[in-house]
Amino acid sequence: MYPYQPLFTGKNVIFLPETNSTNIDAMDLLAKTNPPEGTCIITDFQTAGKGQIGRGWQSNPGENLLVSFILYPDIIKASDQFYLNMAVSLALVGTLAEYYIAVAIKWPNDIYHKDKKITGILIQNILAGNYIKATVIGIGLNVNQSEFPDNIPNPASMSMITDQVYDIKAVLEKLSCHLEYYYLLLKAGKYRYIKSIYLKNLYRSGVKALYKEADGIPFYGVIQGTDPDGRLVMLKEDGSTRLYMFKEVSYII
Repeated sequence: MYPYQPLFTGKNVIFLPETNSTNIDAMDLLAKTNPPEGTCIITDFQTAGKGQIGRGWQSNPGENLLVSFILYPDIIKASDQFYLNMAVSLALVGTLAEYYIAVAIKWPNDIYHKDKKITGILIQNILAGNYIKATVIGIGLNVNQSEFPDNIPNPASMSMITDQVYDIKAVLEKLSCHLEYYYLLLKAGKYRYIKSIYLKNLYRSGVKALYKEADGIPFYGVIQGTDPDGRLVMLKEDGSTRLYMFKEVSYII
């Protein structure tokens, strides 16, 4: 059992049997009121689940963890918002480690078991000047689903990996613990520490592998890490170093 017990994360739970998107619900809630920090919205089924960069998120009813957390990281600068991605990614790595499932963080913040995706993350920030006023952290963690649509190329779930069935509520409780732990480290300014752990858990870090530019041209490269803005640092085969933003490079798996 993870030794840390959360003070506020996951304490106020809003359960919706079905909704379009928990992230949309959380953003709507923030527009109307100020819910307690750590409030989470959880559902059994999303009709319009949202993934990173506008992609959809598909999940069978009642089989996976579909949740959005509301936090107020108002001392974190907008320029440092990628550290939120790091903290959330590490929270999922820690959660899955409790179930003896080894995973890595596929930049910027997908969670992979070997070469298969088990978790997606979508973070939406509300800014106030140069700082983050509020954030909605959407997480789709494949827990008990064993069959996926053909248009999902490389899915995995906890159950597929271990041949066990899990209590989704218990998974949420563990995730809340890990999320609050890394969130409070972030609010305490432990950026260097968080980044060092993130880089240690980065998928394909230091390994020569095949990638594809936005124009479709494939190339071999070695991931070196990320820069302060969250861009991927890639050493290319010709010896040059290139920085990539989201959607400027894709992994060939």
